[in-house]
Amino acid sequence: MSEPDSRMARSLKIAGILIILGLIVEVISLVWFHPLAFVLFAFVGGALIFIGMAVYLASLAFAGSSTAGDGHPS
Repeated sequence: MSEPDSRMARSLKIAGILIILGLIVEVISLVWFHPLAFVLFAFVGGALIFIGMAVYLASLAFAGSSTAGDGHPS
């Protein structure tokens, strides 16, 4: 695996971990009966999922920009 591929794979793993953590936080907040559960659900879980999606999209966008039009690294 080349340098850009391994960097993209690492970014995708980080994005996946962040999204899974966000989903776990949201599931925990759904079974927790406390007023702070909404804050946990909306802000912490939502932020983790949003950051995970942003890392995923950034890894896709920047992986394509690291190579020139002929397929060779620039």
